[in-house]
Amino acid sequence: MTPEEARESGRALVVRQMMRPIAAYMEDDEVREISVPRPGVLFARRRGAWYQHDAPELTLDYLKALTDAMASFNQKNFTPIMSLKLPDGERAQVAKRPAVLDGSLSLNIRKHSSLVKTLDELDAEGAFQDWKDVSGPFENATALSDQDRELLELKNSRNARAFLEKAVLYCRNVIIGGKTGSGKTTFARSLIECVPTHERIITIEDVHELFLPRHPNRVHMIYGADEGQISPTDCIAACMRSSPDRIFLSELRGSEAWEYLTALNTGHPGSVTTTHANSARDTFDRVALLVKQSTAGNQIDIDTIRRFLYSTLDISLYFAHYKLVEVYFNPGRALLA
Repeated sequence: MTPEEARESGRALVVRQMMRPIAAYMEDDEVREISVPRPGVLFARRRGAWYQHDAPELTLDYLKALTDAMASFNQKNFTPIMSLKLPDGERAQVAKRPAVLDGSLSLNIRKHSSLVKTLDELDAEGAFQDWKDVSGPFENATALSDQDRELLELKNSRNARAFLEKAVLYCRNVIIGGKTGSGKTTFARSLIECVPTHERIITIEDVHELFLPRHPNRVHMIYGADEGQISPTDCIAACMRSSPDRIFLSELRGSEAWEYLTALNTGHPGSVTTTHANSARDTFDRVALLVKQSTAGNQIDIDTIRRFLYSTLDISLYFAHYKLVEVYFNPGRALLA
């Protein structure tokens, strides 16, 4: 172990020891997120719902010491608002005064799960039990491919599990919308597991959550905003020179949306990605605004961008509380875009 590795190990040990008062929540697989909005109170998110717990041991002095240790582990000087990585990969968001009221401190920890459920397991849990088809009026049926006809039949028969698996096998581009904690990433992992294991896959993430345990020919790229890290756009450019069969960007959240969607149209279909949205149809408007943030997208009118999205993103899914709520798939409209 090098001296620097020893120092990092020591900083990690301090953080883990400081986190003992919340260890039970960190170790509970049902808890996906932990929030301490003020001293003495803790909220745990389970299956999309928040549950309040009294935590008198979480005093202001303790929370200050804990978050100082987290900042030290990240080798950062503390500022009023910080995004931090924890020793085991979790992400913490911290706010201290003057960003919050005097005598208060906000700590939010988002856990990541290494569990990858199959579509069959999600189906058995009722994830596909009650969803709405929001595809709208269908046009241009005569020009559809056999694969699109099969997908439409599966959707119309409400066989969501088979529809989703076939969509991945047929290299359709899928985007999953939802709010924070809705189960988007959990479901994305399940979809990606349907990709044939012989394919070469590159993932692009800010936090490593797409594990691909069954796919040997995989590369995981990590981006970030800190000094020395690279941008998602840089990762996409590197992907294009690395001969992937599929590129998975974990979340569309900024100007990189244009470069990513362009990559899907230049020989790399079969994407699964996520974004924050309020419905399956709202996803297209949400991504259109992200595209407008890019230098190229800013020069294109919004209607042209929408047509581009409808022809590129084949399937839009909306999730809430770890359940499929809405499905959009209208290949006839894509042909008209």
